[in-house]
Amino acid sequence: MNKITEIYQAIRWWERKRLIYNAFPLLGGLLVPLLRSDVPNGISTLSPFLIILFFLFGANILYTFGWASEVLLNYYFKLPFWGKGLRRVLFVLGCLFSFYWMFVVSRPIP
Repeated sequence: MNKITEIYQAIRWWERKRLIYNAFPLLGGLLVPLLRSDVPNGISTLSPFLIILFFLFGANILYTFGWASEVLLNYYFKLPFWGKGLRRVLFVLGCLFSFYWMFVVSRPIP
């Protein structure tokens, strides 16, 4: 298998799971206003939700490092591309970390 095909396979694997990944930080961020009862009767200010979307954008930039680190490590250090098992472990750890991070970051939002 040539190197370009391996790069595309790595990127494709990560990008197919991006939507699933986005559910975790979004849930973590939205859980805080809901637990604090900041949304009585479904009415709330828009500010906390815009801040959560801003952080979600940053989380997606960090998610890109999943496949980017795989490609860069292969290019510069000639390390083999990660197998599906290691990718799954890193994906799950990233999802759990992003959920926790968004939950913690969203707590002080007024």
